[in-house]
Amino acid sequence: MARIVVLPPDVQGQIAAGEVIERPASVVKELAENALDARARQIEVQLASGGLGRIVVRDDGEGIAADDVPVAFARHATSKLARADDLAAVPTLGFRGEALPSIAAIARVRLTSRRPDADAAVAAEADGDGARAAGPIGAPRGTTVEVHDLFAVTPARRKFLRAPATEVGHVVDVLTRLAVANPTVGFRLEHDGREVLSLPAVREPRQRLVQTLGRERATRLLAVRAAADGYVVHGFVAPPADALRSARLLWTYVAIGERGAARWIRDRLLLRAVVDGYDALLERGRYPIAMLFLEVPTGDVDVNVHPAKLEVRFRRAAAIHQLVAPALRTALAAALAPAGAPAASPRASALAEAAPAYGPPPTLPLGRDTGASQAGLWAPAPRGFASLRFIGQIFDGYLLCEGDGRIVLIDQHAAHERVVFERLRAEQDAGRIARDPLLVPETIELDATEAALLGEHAAALETAGLEGEPFGERTFLLRSVPRLLRGRDAGALVRAVATELAEEGASAAAARATHAVLATIACHSVVRVGQRLASEEVRALLASMDGVPVAAHCPHGRPVAAELTRSQLEALFHR
Repeated sequence: MARIVVLPPDVQGQIAAGEVIERPASVVKELAENALDARARQIEVQLASGGLGRIVVRDDGEGIAADDVPVAFARHATSKLARADDLAAVPTLGFRGEALPSIAAIARVRLTSRRPDADAAVAAEADGDGARAAGPIGAPRGTTVEVHDLFAVTPARRKFLRAPATEVGHVVDVLTRLAVANPTVGFRLEHDGREVLSLPAVREPRQRLVQTLGRERATRLLAVRAAADGYVVHGFVAPPADALRSARLLWTYVAIGERGAARWIRDRLLLRAVVDGYDALLERGRYPIAMLFLEVPTGDVDVNVHPAKLEVRFRRAAAIHQLVAPALRTALAAALAPAGAPAASPRASALAEAAPAYGPPPTLPLGRDTGASQAGLWAPAPRGFASLRFIGQIFDGYLLCEGDGRIVLIDQHAAHERVVFERLRAEQDAGRIARDPLLVPETIELDATEAALLGEHAAALETAGLEGEPFGERTFLLRSVPRLLRGRDAGALVRAVATELAEEGASAAAARATHAVLATIACHSVVRVGQRLASEEVRALLASMDGVPVAAHCPHGRPVAAELTRSQLEALFHR
């Protein structure tokens, strides 16, 4: 075997750079964060050839003292902390002291900086061979860092980069995320002499979101704020109708204390909490638009777990989920409740008034027309589903309707499933789902995994009206069923519930497990595709859809309806 040796400094630098600098956007992120830590009010970025040829980041911040400029290129040199205890209360974005030396290890760097009280600026140059002072120079207050020939000494890294336009897009994303967290700072980006991004400083966070998301989308955002156990969450979330097929606009930030810098992070815990906050309002596979800021007490977060500072570790993860998810549910429920519904419990109140009791299909629930409440959830029927003109049933499963200058096709099973699911949730919110005890408990055979899952989530089953307990390793003893399912195959339902819980994962949170159970009960209790409906039954279904926040999908994520506007229809016939 080869002898153990200490790697040469240039190799050490390139390895460290590989952890911190992934692409041109990584350079911009590190330098822009340094500018924000220096209290800059304006940050200018210039790129050439997607950032591979040249990157210039200029700010009007406090600058660096002349004696400190050469030291800034030394590894682990920082002004942000002095001892290990400081890591628990880092108020700044940068603190590792790795940015400048890592950039210099894979590019040529020139730094010019001037303090407000200095007569002249000071300059330094650095590369893989080290840093060299360049003497005094005339320059305005602040710091300018020029990076030339990125990855020139590591050409293999260049092969992993994308086209210049793609790299510029990553830089835009970085600056936009920083701008959302710092609305009082101006940001500007040029690429090959052309302005790509301009975000002048504003006074309020929502004004910044108008700049970044557009006025129409930003005005629909709902404000969120909640606090518990020393944690504070605040920010904005979009209504479910604005959800996307990726999490590209689900941004979460964390700050230590009220005055700490807001750091954009990628965190599965926060992502899960946000998605759970939307509960059943999101179609499966879609993600909300959200810009949320989490303030945590000193000592409750470890920010020193990722070289690029993109991840953190929370000490009380459960407390964060218990704060964020309910805060979003409250904001969304208040915004999407039918007109006149009490603010205290909008979903339960609205549904309690919606319709008389319902029985097994195809007995469909009658509902009142509250179509105006659907505006935030449903575009194809802006005046409500009951306002649509029913034309006919297609393939014994799809309802053809017309109204508001469009054709609307409704999946009768998905629509009815959504209505019943919301009714079940309302009963659950009110205290207890109506259920019928079985005179003789039903013994249901399952495999060992399914039986274990049902036992683990017995509480969720009980609140949904499925009372019972494991009976041996492969049997579940069912003692009651939801009244809605009277006369149905209880064994098939319980097996379907076990399958749904398995898909959620053995450690599914109680809220997700309950959602899965209710969704399965709703699915087994409603009309099916292939079932003929009378005209009055269709009218009843459309009316009942107006009595609940039906959203655009069933609880399992399938679309409720599809639309075709008049202009789209006429285009098919070249009109």
